Amino acid sequence: MSDRKLFNETVYTPLTEAIQILEERQKDSKLREKIEELLDNNIPEPLRKIDKYGISGKQLATPNLDTRWFIKLVKQFNLKALFLEYLEDKFISKNEFKHSLGQLIIHKDFNKKGEYQEEKVTIVDFNTYDGRKIKDVVTKWGEPLVDFHRKLFEAYSLNKKDFVFYDESSWLEENGKTANNYYKRDLLLYVYHGILFENFNLTGDSGKFTREILLPAFAHVEQLTGLKPLITPIPPMDIEDDLHWLSFDDKIKPYIGKI
Repeated sequence: MSDRKLFNETVYTPLTEAIQILEERQKDSKLREKIEELLDNNIPEPLRKIDKYGISGKQLATPNLDTRWFIKLVKQFNLKALFLEYLEDKFISKNEFKHSLGQLIIHKDFNKKGEYQEEKVTIVDFNTYDGRKIKDVVTKWGEPLVDFHRKLFEAYSLNKKDFVFYDESSWLEENGKTANNYYKRDLLLYVYHGILFENFNLTGDSGKFTREILLPAFAHVEQLTGLKPLITPIPPMDIEDDLHWLSFDDKIKPYIGKI
């Protein structure tokens, strides 16, 4: 955890290499049988059809900068974009990503100091919905939060039909209920069924998740299979905690209702 270079080399696989490895692994029917047996033949529905999936695993898909980079990469490398969501997860304002779903960060051009001009728009009553399921959260103008973020794809002229959206909530519940348990099984999916696009932080609360959940789960999967889960970062990664990754731009403003 203290050595970013070592962490990157251990956890991540460069995208071009990951694609080659995925293609080779998907030719191995015995490997598929092994992974599916380890998962008790319980595979999330979209992944039952073997394909070259690029996978984004966020609680709710939204076209922030991170996601737009993901879409750009999967398109460039002819991967099929799959968003695995967790809509029954709790909406917790202390979590940076979940908070960004309810308080939108809108970044404009740079100011004279070279800093982004930032505007924050709170679209959810956090006092009312903190701790509720994400699928039950409603915006201040009465629109379900899930529907609002889905509509934002239109702001960037992204055709939702080009992507697969799948609520993985039931699968995660069946496979451990807590991240400490289900993450060991979730990472098995990235041995054979697709490539996970994710940047893991090493500091703060996110760093605690990386240290206490990701790394033990990663080691567990390697021990079970003898193979490394295919995880590729979304570049650039020079500032891991930069909230710019969670931001939007002015294009989304027409989609924000009356507050």
